[in-house]
Amino acid sequence: MPGRSLPRRTLLAGAAGLFAGCAAAPADDPSGGPAGGSAGRLVTLGGAAAGLALLLGPTQVGTASFLAVDPLLDAITRIQRTPVTDVSGAGGEIDLERLAALAPDLLVGFDTPPPDPALAGLASLHAVPRTGDVDTDTRALAGGMGLADRAAGALAAVHARAAEIAARLRAGRPPTVSVLSPGLDGASLHVLGTATPAGAVVEELGLARPAAQRDLTDPERPFLPVSAERFTEHDADLVLLLTGPTANPAFLRDQPLWQRLGAVREGRVVEVDAMRWATMSCLLGSWWVLDDLTALLLDGGAPVRGAASPAGLARLHHYRARFTP
Repeated sequence: MPGRSLPRRTLLAGAAGLFAGCAAAPADDPSGGPAGGSAGRLVTLGGAAAGLALLLGPTQVGTASFLAVDPLLDAITRIQRTPVTDVSGAGGEIDLERLAALAPDLLVGFDTPPPDPALAGLASLHAVPRTGDVDTDTRALAGGMGLADRAAGALAAVHARAAEIAARLRAGRPPTVSVLSPGLDGASLHVLGTATPAGAVVEELGLARPAAQRDLTDPERPFLPVSAERFTEHDADLVLLLTGPTANPAFLRDQPLWQRLGAVREGRVVEVDAMRWATMSCLLGSWWVLDDLTALLLDGGAPVRGAASPAGLARLHHYRARFTP
């Protein structure tokens, strides 16, 4: 099948038709994944699954990034000390030839309809619905990797840490926070809901947001556009602005109403890592956002930007060491 590729939506949809025959777990493994957590040659399909594998320990031979430059791929390669191949092609597709060349044993990611049988001969497929709830989605992805117990421990730990940080914040006077991201088009602005790590962690910490950013709980609408005439409704004590390969804020310099925000005029806009703060259903993102907010609001520090930066790699090494035996 030279040069053949499938749209990501079509690829992941194969779960419905293939799961029973290709992704059945051994009978003695109640987690829904490979016995003993041995994933074999694992390819993760999307950032949430890639981040979870990095966090919990299994080596990835490939992942589907869908970005021209993805710092997480570089970080995974450095941390696991073996290469990881990007199997995504131009235009948001999976390159089937590149995927097949990896001889994968297991594909793990989220599913979307309609089913397609193209993956039947490539590997066992564990594709699950994305609910937008990080706990539910993490358990589902980890089950496919045979790492349900590790995931449960990591989830319990992140919620315990959030409760501790929330208590420390309540003891003082935490600022109101506004969480915004430039769009992929480089000409629009979006507010982030609770299906993203940014929105979920801010809510769990009990941090107040502007009225225009409250009750954004619909998992089908994790990013809501903000019209230019409503920019001023999103001012706060602290504006957290996502930046990175998918979020270029340069256009905001030419937006008069953006320049009128008190946070902009007074230097209270802080740039944070767009990939870690915005990747839906991503436990790695939850940890990252929590540590960034702890640094900013309690420890007098700064957020870490770039998974492959020295600070980013140090943080990822720490996470992996904590949750990988």
